[in-house]
Amino acid sequence: MKRKLNIFYMTDTELSDFLFNAYKIRFPTAYIHFANNFNKLDVNCKNLQTHHLCPRSCGGTDIKENLVRITFHHHRKLHKLILQTKELTNEQRQKLTFAYQKMKKG
Repeated sequence: MKRKLNIFYMTDTELSDFLFNAYKIRFPTAYIHFANNFNKLDVNCKNLQTHHLCPRSCGGTDIKENLVRITFHHHRKLHKLILQTKELTNEQRQKLTFAYQKMKKG
């Protein structure tokens, strides 16, 4: 019987494989690790923001497995880390850089 997909209980490797299989992008190890852990750390925090693990500019969708609820500080850190993804097109990198710059300004 196939295990039901629940991002909250995925290991870093499972999350990386899920995102690669779903979106054909191999995100940096640090990005996967922090995204996976921030999702668990921030569960009881207030004023959480929704972060797309695979950004919409990279084909990410609003399915629950692609979304995590994290603090602003962690959200900004993930946007910085995702810029290290080697497989991004110029257009994707521009959009992600714009989003990160916008977050830096507060």
